[in-house]
Amino acid sequence: MKKTVVIDTFSIGGFHEMFNASFLYVIFNSTEGPITYIADKTAVQSIKQLLKNNSQFHELLERVTFKEKCLLKGLSFYAIFFRYFFGALLNIFYLFRYRRYRIMFPALNPVFSIFLKMILKVQKIETYVVCHGELSYLFTSYRKTSPLFWYASFLRPFFSGLLPSSLKLILLGPSIVRNFTVHYSKLLPNIVSIPHPYIFNEVEIRRSQDNQVVHFGWVGVAIEAKGFSIFAKMVRHFSERYNHIFAAHLVGWHPFSEDAYPSIQFASPAHIFLERPLFNQAVSQLDYILFFYNNAQYQYTASGAIFDAIQHGKLIIALRNDYFESVFEACGAIGFLCDSIEDMYLTIESLLREEVKVEQFYDNLQTARKIFSCEHIKLMT
Repeated sequence: MKKTVVIDTFSIGGFHEMFNASFLYVIFNSTEGPITYIADKTAVQSIKQLLKNNSQFHELLERVTFKEKCLLKGLSFYAIFFRYFFGALLNIFYLFRYRRYRIMFPALNPVFSIFLKMILKVQKIETYVVCHGELSYLFTSYRKTSPLFWYASFLRPFFSGLLPSSLKLILLGPSIVRNFTVHYSKLLPNIVSIPHPYIFNEVEIRRSQDNQVVHFGWVGVAIEAKGFSIFAKMVRHFSERYNHIFAAHLVGWHPFSEDAYPSIQFASPAHIFLERPLFNQAVSQLDYILFFYNNAQYQYTASGAIFDAIQHGKLIIALRNDYFESVFEACGAIGFLCDSIEDMYLTIESLLREEVKVEQFYDNLQTARKIFSCEHIKLMT
């Protein structure tokens, strides 16, 4: 039985905690040998906190050895850059140290990428790398003063030409594979596609009743670049017209003054990341979750927020994008995909007037929980 070593030299605290924990379960269910998980102490604590109530937790602990490290902290662009830089050095060290084992990286470090390609050309090491939002760097222009410009500069030579056969890129869904291979068709033999895994726990589904207040919410990091001003304008519109049955919430990190948006109920003050139990409690109070991501934002990356909606049994109202469409194709509609902001307004108005039937959507949510549950996803067959 081959040993598997998971190396995460980037995550700190709750960053990507749900994906990291879910991916660990995918590895656990896809392999038979021992697993070593190397990560920052705070990231390991977040993973264990998520997993402790899972029925397989004790069985998992028998096979997984956690090795806690101390990584550079900070969330600024430059703190992240230095964490990538030092993480790249650690990754090179671990790659040689564990070269006889199966190695998994839960994310692609742009600074490390070019070294990874060079090493695997001379050392045949079974290696898997999960690709997240880093893929979008390849197709976006940045100022030279932006760290993202340099991340893209590292990634382009990594993806150009052919990759070593021992290296597999894990992409999180068929829409991402389709969009990516339009530009990098030669890399298709290196690609492994799996659904985005998630740990679904049993929750009590809250649904608004006739003539009750309907709760709409933004879930996740809220910044202008993600469409917050559109959300704020929409909230003002419906608060003025349907103030007796319309309520708006923001659940997630944000930089805004609550006093500037009196019609929005903020789950936390500015610049605060909610702990997972508080986050779950706030999301559970919603009826619908709104997404303003345009198609360009989700051509090459998955959305963790849509799985938060599925976990809590919340229907979504979103601008149409490739990734959300692929989720709907897999499990059926779990809400409304709109072609424009105007369509989102019309959808919300129809819901407030109780002109739309949504019962089938709740059945589809149950299907989605089965398809995307980490318990049902295998990385290797």
